[in-house]
Amino acid sequence: MKSKIAIITSGHFLFDERIYWKFGLTLFGNGYDVYIISSTEDNKLSVNGINIIGFPGNNLTKKEKISRLLKELLYISPNFIICCEPITILPSYIFKKRHNNNCKIICDITEWYPENITSKKTGLKKFLAFIFLTLFNIILNNLSDALIIGEVTKQRRYDIISPFKKKIIIGYYPVLRFFAYSPPEFDGKNLTLCYAGLVSFQRGIITLVEIAELLSEKFKNINIKVKIIGKFQSSVEEKEFDDIVTKSTNITIEKSGWTEYNNISNLIKEVDICFDLRDRNFIYNNSLPIKIFEYMAAGKPFIFSDIKPIRTELGEINCGFLVDPVDKKEIALKVEEFILNPGLLKLHAKNGRAIIENGKNWEKESEKLISFLEQLAKFK
Repeated sequence: MKSKIAIITSGHFLFDERIYWKFGLTLFGNGYDVYIISSTEDNKLSVNGINIIGFPGNNLTKKEKISRLLKELLYISPNFIICCEPITILPSYIFKKRHNNNCKIICDITEWYPENITSKKTGLKKFLAFIFLTLFNIILNNLSDALIIGEVTKQRRYDIISPFKKKIIIGYYPVLRFFAYSPPEFDGKNLTLCYAGLVSFQRGIITLVEIAELLSEKFKNINIKVKIIGKFQSSVEEKEFDDIVTKSTNITIEKSGWTEYNNISNLIKEVDICFDLRDRNFIYNNSLPIKIFEYMAAGKPFIFSDIKPIRTELGEINCGFLVDPVDKKEIALKVEEFILNPGLLKLHAKNGRAIIENGKNWEKESEKLISFLEQLAKFK
């Protein structure tokens, strides 16, 4: 009889890259009966053997949302529950204590809590919310049986607040089979710069356009295009962005919109250099950008904000450049290095792909996930 696994989320979409394309497909491929439950959208279907259950929870109170998640867990009766946010641990714990004490609750930690939730608050409200949510996070994580942590930087906190819980690092590395190697084909005439993912001013999208403008003024014989793959976090920012770029006459701006994870490689095939010029706040300065590995897998050299997690992860950087995100002159000079030396583009593309092929890929990382679940199953 197959073990049932429920992956539940209150903040991610049903076809989230980590939830569906990595965890879901891997678990199903290893013989588990997989259910994904999300309170972000209304849907119910089966895709590639994975059972999808979604309901619209935006207008529900937290109590109502927890009640609905518990109802779905009762219907499924899983042997394992992977919780993608702290709040989803509550219905999981109630299910475990009332209906299946042998069920294992695993919290998958990929965000900074409570910083992510309180980042838009200010003053006393921010301080009080931070204290309350910190205590909430500590209590809930200690109700789980084990923790999966997305990167080393985030582990230190949980070693302190949940010292006796079983833990494992399972990274954000790309599913290699979805990323065809397509190194830059820069011909001295056309240069395509790219940003992919959730789009916002904080992630440097305006800076990228300004850099492209600067380069177009210096290299008048090169057609420069900025390709944006993803969706704006704010409709207000998107409108402001559109107003700004209508004044850009020297460069081409292409917005491709959101795409399925397995199609990213196709959309960046023509791209020469990929960017992420995010601000240096606590969250961004202490988080590995997932996209960096996908760019490397596709053979795309990168120019990213210089943050410690990238240097810790990659060591010597030989597949792109790390820069000060507010120093436009420095960023433009790094792009110039690639323009004036197309061989460097090819070399960095080759180096990045090699890093992914030699271990930083989901095919390798998924083995840790399966082994971890098998170990947990042995403990009663």
